[in-house]
Amino acid sequence: MKKPKFLNEKIVSSIVSKTGKTRKIKNLRIISFYQLYKLLDKKEIDLIKNFLKLNPRKYGFRGKFLGIKKIPSNLVTIKDQFLPKLAYLAYQKMNKALKKETGKKLLIASGYRSPAYQAIVFLRCLKENKFDFLKTAKGVAFPGYSEHGNPVNHAIDFCPENFEKTEEYKWLIQNANKYGFYLSYPEGNGDGVMFEPWHWRFSG
Repeated sequence: MKKPKFLNEKIVSSIVSKTGKTRKIKNLRIISFYQLYKLLDKKEIDLIKNFLKLNPRKYGFRGKFLGIKKIPSNLVTIKDQFLPKLAYLAYQKMNKALKKETGKKLLIASGYRSPAYQAIVFLRCLKENKFDFLKTAKGVAFPGYSEHGNPVNHAIDFCPENFEKTEEYKWLIQNANKYGFYLSYPEGNGDGVMFEPWHWRFSG
């Protein structure tokens, strides 16, 4: 299946360039659609709006629509990342237990992402994947379908690479649910998403 016709490569590249260089938005990860559209021209805005109309189930994703929700007001900042307060408190408690038992710490690679930022992430990855839409849809959620944009059942991505081979991952498998965290996409998951050992959902 080919990529949707409206995803013009030049327009996508322009959006990626503008959102990658701009300093007008202090925290791009929590950008609103209103703020995003102020950076773009009409063709770019139309592309984003058409993208939001797509149904990812046509491209293999079988997860739930979580909604395009408002950016929560209780976000806690961790360096350049953000977490809803309850998820942050649970993460802190879990990290403390992990360090006590193993001497290791969980580092956050990605926390909260606004739906508008999720659209930017998808388009960036689409360009990186040489506009292979199916490949991108397999690894990056559409806006409204990403657990990173869900203020309640929120997801955190941990680093480093090859996370499934780390002591931290083994500890999480045994203990994360005690703190309200669950592996969202294990191997063979029913959502049509590749195995993501680093991606844990807070459902406390």
